[in-house]
Amino acid sequence: MSSGRIAAVLVAGMILPGWGSSQPMPRDRYEITAQQIVQALAGRGIQTGGLQVTLLARVVSSEPGPELEVLTIEPRKLLKSEAPVEASYMVKLGCQTESACLPFYAVVSQREATAGSLIGSTSLVSASRSAKLKPDAMTIHAGAHAVLLMDDGNAQIEVAVVSLESGAAGNKIHVTSLDHKQVYLAKVVSATLLTRSF
Repeated sequence: MSSGRIAAVLVAGMILPGWGSSQPMPRDRYEITAQQIVQALAGRGIQTGGLQVTLLARVVSSEPGPELEVLTIEPRKLLKSEAPVEASYMVKLGCQTESACLPFYAVVSQREATAGSLIGSTSLVSASRSAKLKPDAMTIHAGAHAVLLMDDGNAQIEVAVVSLESGAAGNKIHVTSLDHKQVYLAKVVSATLLTRSF
């Protein structure tokens, strides 16, 4: 066997055993259920009797049974083809431990039924109004430190930033790098996370 082939076999022998161990280990994922969303709504003081919760996609968490928080509640506009409902809302939720899951939406509605079930609907209406009008509904305040996640579809960059404005989840606000040399317009996701594309 030539020295070139011996060298190739030795290199392959050194590389291949370590190849398997360098692969990332799969993380456990736990599905978030409609029942967990109902519990989050109840925790916010919303009466949940007779509410129907629909997840728009499969949502998973890196933790079993994460504690969810309601970020926003907005009235939903129905399509003509959809069956009439008494009240329908888009509810944005997130995990209290931000690394456990990404923010997601659920549709919360209540079918027309008995007069007693109107309580849940009324509670959702008042919750959606208070979510917009309460001053403490601000998710991030001016001067707060956060992480800006910039994504172009192929790569992601995380930058430590300081908020220049206050804003609620979904709002676009100005933030600056820690050295104040760059200013970005970013979308508020939570009290410590903003996103933008580049």
